[in-house]
Amino acid sequence: MSITVKEWITYKKAEAGNYDVFYRGIGGWFDEGHRWKDYIEVFDDKVKPYLEAIRKEIVKNNYKFGGYTHQLEMIPIFSDNTIGFFSYRAWGDLMSAIWAEEENKDYNYMDFYMT
Repeated sequence: MSITVKEWITYKKAEAGNYDVFYRGIGGWFDEGHRWKDYIEVFDDKVKPYLEAIRKEIVKNNYKFGGYTHQLEMIPIFSDNTIGFFSYRAWGDLMSAIWAEEENKDYNYMDFYMT
């Protein structure tokens, strides 16, 4: 079964639900000049389908928001009923990797850290 993002929910809804949680903490390592391949290669194979699912939805919907927005109102629920929850810095890493690849532009995690 391939993993997809089926919905984006608020923190309040995520907290009230009965979901398995995919959590990515810390972050802040994505440097200017890195691309998606640099980001994805550091993860275990079981995590990669979730990250690829987020990437697909972010690009498809042209979402450009930071860790603050992610934690309050844009938490992904995946097709296996897992939610993806990231620290501000980890979300900044993810978004920087996605958009650096898509736009062939150098980003670092701070570009998507707080907004």
